[in-house]
Amino acid sequence: MKTKQIIFAVLAVVCVLAVGIAYVLSDKRESVGNAPSFYEEETTIRDVVESNELEKIYVYVCGQVNNPGVVCLPVDARVYQAIEAAGGLTNEASEGLINHAELLADGQMVYVPMEGEEYTIAVSESDQKVNINTASKDSLMTLPGIGESRAQDIIDYRESSGGFQTIEDIMQVSGIKEAAFDKIKDYIKV
Repeated sequence: MKTKQIIFAVLAVVCVLAVGIAYVLSDKRESVGNAPSFYEEETTIRDVVESNELEKIYVYVCGQVNNPGVVCLPVDARVYQAIEAAGGLTNEASEGLINHAELLADGQMVYVPMEGEEYTIAVSESDQKVNINTASKDSLMTLPGIGESRAQDIIDYRESSGGFQTIEDIMQVSGIKEAAFDKIKDYIKV
């Protein structure tokens, strides 16, 4: 009978130890499982940096602004935001020649002319295409077959859809199908 009691006591101790070890191991496993590894942290940091870079554009603001230079803006920024980031307009600025609502693109230059200044944009031979993501209504109307209402349709579409990814996307605008696209495809860019 004494042997049975010893065996029972040993089994009880083994069970208690097994439960204790299982508890300790499960606690460590949870804490290790919840702790990010160095690699996971590095990936997370890289992802944040890359996503932040993708959400920003750089625009050069010059002319009659208080602090001309390159400004960093959100990807969906407008001309008025670029002017604000450059310290606002000077007293000599000709505000009437600026489309404050125009959507900006990365690398774009915003020039604010002086009151009374004749303002023309110098365009290089390689850059004569109209950017359908940023062009004003007047610029869009220079395209073959694009009148005032179709130009407004293009602007409305790009503002509601977040812009064009390819030039072919312009065929999503009401009234612009393959024939109309063929007339303008050599004159547009995104």
